Amino acid sequence: MRANFTRDEMISATAAAKNFGRVVTDLAEHKRDKTAVVRNNEITAVILPVEEYEYMADIVEFVEHLEIYDLVTKRKKDTGKRIPLDSLLQEENIAL
Repeated sequence: MRANFTRDEMISATAAAKNFGRVVTDLAEHKRDKTAVVRNNEITAVILPVEEYEYMADIVEFVEHLEIYDLVTKRKKDTGKRIPLDSLLQEENIAL
């Protein structure tokens, strides 16, 4: 998925460095939702308000938990051959 940015949400890396305080203030005061930093005509970074970042991090963590749950559920249904840990370690020449 690619994020879309309006012209006023993009700023050059040079302008971002010179006006970093203003960029952060605009985000903190919700004058902008996000700011894309552009270098050599490519977006190289995105600056977000901390609330937005935390929200996205929570979503990523939730998806990771869903993936783990799915994996555990699939393995629980698997009636394949079970190997004791000691045997597996010995078979793979792993010493603890």
